[in-house]
Amino acid sequence: MTNTNIVTARDPFDPSELAKLRLSQDFSELTLVKPVLTNVACRKPHKQEFIRVRPGEDHRFTTGCYTDRDSRETYLVGPDVRDYLAGDVVPTLLVVCLSRNSTIPFIWPLTIPGVDGRPNRWHESAMEAARIAEKEWVKVRSDMSAGAYIPHVAYGKLSDPDWNSVLSIEELLKLAFKDRFIASEDHVVIRRLRGES
Repeated sequence: MTNTNIVTARDPFDPSELAKLRLSQDFSELTLVKPVLTNVACRKPHKQEFIRVRPGEDHRFTTGCYTDRDSRETYLVGPDVRDYLAGDVVPTLLVVCLSRNSTIPFIWPLTIPGVDGRPNRWHESAMEAARIAEKEWVKVRSDMSAGAYIPHVAYGKLSDPDWNSVLSIEELLKLAFKDRFIASEDHVVIRRLRGES
């Protein structure tokens, strides 16, 4: 008596079987998870990255910031404690940026030039580079001999960034400064600057 229930193994390299292994070119079949943005960097652009700055007043925020020179961390400073950090709080324009090699935005803290009445080429040139980056992909490099940042515009016609997927400035600020907000005189930064810790 012959067994008719025997199943022959399929050859995985048979053309009809190989066709089932093909992925579409957008690779969406491999996307089983959606990234959740939980942290946003507050930093200057790296000298080797092309960046764009999100244009429009709704995507920038003028405030007072304190930058810890040792840790290179930037803190938002609440209005009630600015007097405790007199001389250390810097008027700052925070702008939303995207890097050419990442879909994760970052915030660029730009020191507002001329607050003390004296011109500062570093601050002025950073602001100018940010203005250019609103329309073009730019690398921002420091030039010590010029005493300023020099913007380098991309040669190629690179596509514009997709700003639609970027969170609002309010949401980005919350992610960037959730652990870096000085709101009371008991904050560790103020205590350290007063020599209490």
